[in-house]
Amino acid sequence: MRSIISILLITIVLAGCGSTPAATIQPTNAPTIVDEAALIGSRWNVLTINGKPLVGSKPLPFVIESASQVSGDGGCNGYGGGITIDGTTIRIGPLVSTLMACAEPGIQDQETALHQQFEQVRIYQHTETHLTLLDAEGSVIITMVRQPVP
Repeated sequence: MRSIISILLITIVLAGCGSTPAATIQPTNAPTIVDEAALIGSRWNVLTINGKPLVGSKPLPFVIESASQVSGDGGCNGYGGGITIDGTTIRIGPLVSTLMACAEPGIQDQETALHQQFEQVRIYQHTETHLTLLDAEGSVIITMVRQPVP
């Protein structure tokens, strides 16, 4: 009887030492990275440029039209251009834009900064509601929120 109990205890102990990998804890604030297919056709509004909130009250839409084309509005001028996405890397541009003068103070400078920062984008992070664009060093340069579905 004693040997049967010993064998059962050893079996239980060995079963508990199985090779099932331990679960790793992921930080809850880490963005979920997704592939380019999830971005195609998505519509966003710019929230910040270089960590600064936007000037003016007009939303700045950014649309990933296809795997190779984006469009948007910088505040007083529409723009469009190329995009390439490969894994978590992204390149935006060159962009072309209409050339209307911006009447509202600060909008022209903001629009220029937006276009300049798009040229610096190299990495993206994406969740259901947010798109974050980063430069080659991993610094956040543009943040966006998904446009509400009409």
